[in-house]
Amino acid sequence: MRETGSDTTAVPAAHIQRSSLLRRLADSADVPLVVVSAGAGFGKTTLAAQWAEQDTRPHALVRVGRFMDDPATLALRLVDALESVGADAGGTRAVITASEPRFSAVALPALSGLAASPPAPYVVVVDDIHLLVDPDCHEVLHAVARGIPPGSQLAVLSREKLPEAVARARAEGRLVDVGAADLAFHDSEGLHLLATLGVPLTKVQARDVVERSEGWPVGLYLMALAAEGQGSGRVPAVAPKGSDRYVLDYIRGEVLTGLPPRTCEFLRRTSVVDELDVHLCDALVQRRDSARLLADLAQRLQLVVPLDGTGQLYRYHHLLTDALRVDLTEQEPWLEPELHTRASSWYEAAGDWDAAIRHAQAAGDLPRVSRLVWAGVPACIASGHPDRLRAWLDGLDDRQIASDPWLTLSSAWLALQAGDPARMTRWLLTADGHAGADWQTQAREDAYSASLAAIHVTVGDLGLEGTIELCRGIQRCLPKDSGFRAASFLNEGVALILTRRPELGVASLREGGRLASALGVHVVEANSLAWQGLVALMGDDWARGAPLIARAADLVRAHDLDRLATSAMCVTAISLLQAARGSKNDARVTLGAARRLTGQVRQIAPWFAVAGPLVQARVALLLGDAGLARTLCAEAREHMGADLAGTVLEDFLASTETLLHDVHVEGIAPGTLTPAELRVLQYLPSRLTFPEIGAHLFVSQNTVKTHALAIYRKLGTTSRNAAVDRARTLGLVESPPGT
Repeated sequence: MRETGSDTTAVPAAHIQRSSLLRRLADSADVPLVVVSAGAGFGKTTLAAQWAEQDTRPHALVRVGRFMDDPATLALRLVDALESVGADAGGTRAVITASEPRFSAVALPALSGLAASPPAPYVVVVDDIHLLVDPDCHEVLHAVARGIPPGSQLAVLSREKLPEAVARARAEGRLVDVGAADLAFHDSEGLHLLATLGVPLTKVQARDVVERSEGWPVGLYLMALAAEGQGSGRVPAVAPKGSDRYVLDYIRGEVLTGLPPRTCEFLRRTSVVDELDVHLCDALVQRRDSARLLADLAQRLQLVVPLDGTGQLYRYHHLLTDALRVDLTEQEPWLEPELHTRASSWYEAAGDWDAAIRHAQAAGDLPRVSRLVWAGVPACIASGHPDRLRAWLDGLDDRQIASDPWLTLSSAWLALQAGDPARMTRWLLTADGHAGADWQTQAREDAYSASLAAIHVTVGDLGLEGTIELCRGIQRCLPKDSGFRAASFLNEGVALILTRRPELGVASLREGGRLASALGVHVVEANSLAWQGLVALMGDDWARGAPLIARAADLVRAHDLDRLATSAMCVTAISLLQAARGSKNDARVTLGAARRLTGQVRQIAPWFAVAGPLVQARVALLLGDAGLARTLCAEAREHMGADLAGTVLEDFLASTETLLHDVHVEGIAPGTLTPAELRVLQYLPSRLTFPEIGAHLFVSQNTVKTHALAIYRKLGTTSRNAAVDRARTLGLVESPPGT
């Protein structure tokens, strides 16, 4: 069984075959959802493993850990699992997010589509779903369940009450339900277990143990250990009833007591991690015999479970882990932060940034968290997956973030990517305070000031000349392999072009594209090519401009850049090239996508709020849509501030308005949606109600309803679903992959 994730409940006596349950599962192979629900130690994971061994279909296992209580993190693990059983996951992975409206409008339908896509029947098992508290995680599971095709199954394993999505499936009759009563060992299975363990009990005593443990498999195992340790086949006076607290005490008293002190120390100190790589354990306990010791413990205790066939990876039964962590807190509380720091260092060296940051947070080492998070920011913002950055910062409160300069800057980037200008402004003001009043002057010499400048030039709040000056400071101060340095050449090039210095501007764009290509910052590379192409096209040099935009289009397709708001100008350039070449249907869809992306970044870079709509207006004219062209020109005119007077954009606006002067407008085209209507339109494919949409957009329910009715009218539809279908064909809202 292929596996993703970590931290699950093992059950002892995996060699006891659960034949009747396996027959039941085999007879229910056409039921899409399997639920295995019972308390700790009832053998849920063992049943899943035995099922995978017997079933001819491929099985993929997702082990849920507490850190996975995040819809984007969980969704990506499920994408990995579905890919392992034959799904083509590239397009789906690119759209995974936890942010509305894309979460319910794009990501959830994409997961359903991915679950339906493998060419042959399969099984995906999700273990320990009781660790998922966020309701959106339950929606992720429900989305996968909705897409399960005939002959395939999703199995969820839980110790607690199941999410509402499961209740819905039960009511629809699409559920196989395996509970504690089904998993409990009957007399013959319990006697077999005790005999296999070699516990010297008479048949009468053995039946007594099975009866008093109420068929609880781990209870049988623990009682057998205790009886074996006491000798003479004496049964413990008190049988476990399944209470977690009692079981922890029982493990401490009956399992750990007989082990050598040095072994107990090893177990206790390695319990801070979920999966036990032997090299990680060596680093934690600062010794070199972890492989031998874990192999020996796996032979002696079924509570230490190998995860691979090479003797390199193990885990502890979760009950053992709980007991060990309590012991660590009680016996060596001063050591716990240091152990987490060692784990963080090991994971950092191994390239596992997520685990490194989790353990740094557990250690309470804010400077280390800050360093790790900031090092990962460029990759997060260039990939279009700010959810990863959000997950890193979620473990910190605003006070902690505000106390650290680099965490403050990281939070500003996250707010920028999430389209939250108010929060972005707040964190920028805090970052300005950390940098000091003269940070703009210091940007040539101080790394923090230069990094702060990188976001200011992206936001464009210091004017074109201020942008050029700051970009040059960034280039001088930041390391040559910094993605922010590559972006600074792009921003400098745009500002130089707009201020009538095209030769210098193109040179900066080329340098930015060259660095971005070398560093793998594809969004900067694509934007650099697109801007160079636009400059050439505006000078009627199609022979030079068209190939540049075509190369940008190749990058957009290869890396799914059309889902990044920062690609809006690049996508706009592609629509212009398509329209000029006569590919009108493609151009209409691409123009719709460009308008959608433009709406997400309209509050960033004032010059873009003019340049984007003006190029889009030229595309609309080529498509014969004068109404849309006029709307776009009006948008550009609205954003023409004093800082842009005398720039190339002023000339471009005047020439575009001249082209439109004598054009006759007939009717209302779909493209004439206002910016406010476009913002509401992005939420219509989601599961959110009008009041919930209003809460996201900070407007009233009536305002949302008014915009929605206008959208229906302009798109020629009468319902929300029909408007969404029409908008998707026009590229005005994002479609899930494969639709």
